[in-house]
Amino acid sequence: MGAKVTRNDVAKLAGVSPAVVSYVLNNSNYVSDEKRKAVLEAARVLNYSPNRFAQGLRTNRSFSIALIGDSLQSELFATLAVRLFNMDYYSSLFYAQRSDSFIRRIMSGRFDAVFMTSNGFSSQQLNRIVDGGTPVILYKSRDYEGLSARIVSMAPDFYDGVCQAMRHLVKRGHKKIAYIPPLHYQTQGLGGNDFRIRAYEDMLRANGLPENPAYVCTSTESMSAIETEVTWMMRVLPADQRPTAFLVGEDDIAAQLMQHLRLLDVRIPEEVSVVGWGNVSSARITTPQITTIDAGVEDFAVNIADALRLIASGGQPQARTFPVRLVVRGSA
Repeated sequence: MGAKVTRNDVAKLAGVSPAVVSYVLNNSNYVSDEKRKAVLEAARVLNYSPNRFAQGLRTNRSFSIALIGDSLQSELFATLAVRLFNMDYYSSLFYAQRSDSFIRRIMSGRFDAVFMTSNGFSSQQLNRIVDGGTPVILYKSRDYEGLSARIVSMAPDFYDGVCQAMRHLVKRGHKKIAYIPPLHYQTQGLGGNDFRIRAYEDMLRANGLPENPAYVCTSTESMSAIETEVTWMMRVLPADQRPTAFLVGEDDIAAQLMQHLRLLDVRIPEEVSVVGWGNVSSARITTPQITTIDAGVEDFAVNIADALRLIASGGQPQARTFPVRLVVRGSA
């Protein structure tokens, strides 16, 4: 195995100083076009890649981003990780553990930034991360009291998405609509502080429909727990009180819910309609395909990656809520 190519080797072949090589590869200072071309050609010939670890020691940066969520199989994380890698950032994926010891470990991990999609942490826990010097972008799906102004909120418009879905279901004649949150989502049910529940309740009231706590799933710790609640709704409730539609917080959960409803001999959409969230691949591989809220995963991931790069380098991206749209398919 040959010796590792260094910055000095590139500088020697290009006929410039090692500092000029750094300027070109980091795009951190003005360099003439002639010298820039010489450096890039030398780096190509020598197959040179900068040592990110060494760069981190010099700049006190790790070039690593922590992605924290309740589900690590999401298409959002997959798309985001690829985008960040192409920006020369490494992604570390963490399953959210709602404890102070988990927060301490994240703070000690020398991450340049954190993208938090779990809603289960308190304002105080999130504030500790930014107070410790690690910037946070929050996938904000509920209200937080006392949240630091330094935490940047970037998320789809959960409220409007649920309103669109509810309008569609009501227009189709549904009056008994159940709501299933995402897996592991912390929810208080009716009267809770999350945006989806708020929109769900507001749309029930706007259309003169009853607010029935029995129609809101609050056991989200596992898919089997969700299925148990759905079974109770469809088998224990009197026939004339059973939901005729399910609004589901994730397409993956909606797909599994449809399979469970079939096991209960419930026909979709003839007896029960299902609306998901995300417009990810699982919404298109079911039979029938799932009516869903398109959250623009690809574009959203691009915007989040850009914001993470900015905040990791000391910038301050703007808080933003992203538009969503209803995609009607066979399940509703």
